[in-house]
Amino acid sequence: MQEKYRFSFTAGGLLLNETIKIAEVYLNKGIWRQASKEVSSTRMLQKNKLSSSNRYFLEIKRRLKTLSDDEMVFLVEGDLEEQRQVIFLSICRLYAFIRDFVVQILRDKLLSMGAAITDADYLSFVEDIAFEHPEYEKLTQSTQKKVRGVLFRILRETGFFSSSSEKRVIPILLSSALKKMIVSSNPWELAFFLYTDQEIKEAVRKNG
Repeated sequence: MQEKYRFSFTAGGLLLNETIKIAEVYLNKGIWRQASKEVSSTRMLQKNKLSSSNRYFLEIKRRLKTLSDDEMVFLVEGDLEEQRQVIFLSICRLYAFIRDFVVQILRDKLLSMGAAITDADYLSFVEDIAFEHPEYEKLTQSTQKKVRGVLFRILRETGFFSSSSEKRVIPILLSSALKKMIVSSNPWELAFFLYTDQEIKEAVRKNG
């Protein structure tokens, strides 16, 4: 059965600092209910409205729940690049729309000698998914525009583009520790970071 696309990632981009704070609270409390109380009572997310704070918390919680406890510890203790990459890993696990775009479009672009993502590439992708994912077609035009904007914001914040002003795809360099962790969980997820099939097989050979 085709996985239904979800679009609540439009709540924000990578949400790096907020995600790390909440991960630290959860690892300390061990229970999401207690973590929620801590975040709310301390106004940790620093949003003006309680509704906004709750929305951000729920979005980050959904992402973090895709990670194992070991992966969450790695997120908290890793360096800045590793933190960005683990958060992106959680986003790809949660959002098939982003995962499919990365694997189907970005990975092909990188294989084409780092060509830039164009408007035509994005339009082609959303046209191709229309039949199997009518949930995208049901979005309003303004929401579709926001989906696109936040998608590219997440990709830029993760480090997939050569600069802030263009969408030329560049490879993501994973640390040996993070690569080994991904291989031990699901080697195919290296594709989220634009690894080729051959590179994934080689990573499994070295780290499996």
